[in-house]
Amino acid sequence: MGIFPLIWSLTLAFHKWKAATGAGKVFIGFKNFIDILTDDSRFWNSLRFTVLYVLIVVLVELVLGLVLAYILSEKIRFRNFFRILFLLPMAAPAIGVAFIWRMLLNPDAGIVSKIFAGFSINIPGLLTNAATAPYVLMLIDIWEWTPFMFMGLLAALQSFPPELFEAASIDGANGLQTFGYVTLPLLKPIIITLSLLRVIDAFKLFEIVFAVTSGGPGSSTESLSFYAYTTGFSYFNLGYACALSWIFLWIVLGISNIVLNRFRKET
Repeated sequence: MGIFPLIWSLTLAFHKWKAATGAGKVFIGFKNFIDILTDDSRFWNSLRFTVLYVLIVVLVELVLGLVLAYILSEKIRFRNFFRILFLLPMAAPAIGVAFIWRMLLNPDAGIVSKIFAGFSINIPGLLTNAATAPYVLMLIDIWEWTPFMFMGLLAALQSFPPELFEAASIDGANGLQTFGYVTLPLLKPIIITLSLLRVIDAFKLFEIVFAVTSGGPGSSTESLSFYAYTTGFSYFNLGYACALSWIFLWIVLGISNIVLNRFRKET
């Protein structure tokens, strides 16, 4: 189930095959890959957007998840209630979350526009403006996947022996010093692991783009996954789409190897 599609798609990547025309496959060697890397501005635009998207959402999710985990690792009122509340967005299906946010942000009937209208504030269509649409998608992703960081970091914080923090307190360290010199070094392996998992998953950005903006306005929110999808299943240029998918795979593998090698050197 896994090996055959990989081999078949790699084979197709070396062919020209526009299925909608009824023409058969024509072997063209590395032409698809060369055209993508040298003559496809849409590929570079989608790559630029995807990389920017991944960098911003993973960084923000990590910081917010760390803050929430640190706060809710302390003994505060309603701690268990807030833990469950913060995990709810991650439990919803991604495509369902995307459609819900699309309805909320609808410029005519969405609740967001109505709330601003209640204060006599007219806001432009956030999803129809190329300057704001990418950041709206990022906010949706942050809302949905910060719980992933929060859950992993909270579990790590609760696994640390309290004696370490008691010793730091006895040595005169304040809360900020304890966090910087004790908590963060202990969290470093789990931070790298969670970040790597989120980077790989965020690079596969598809559901939010598909359901909320369809890559628009223009191509301002077109991710690599969505570009490969439209090339293969809207234009039926299957050989080119497979080449896009394999380049995408190599990019993700390359980033993963860099992060893992860095982690191995530091540990």
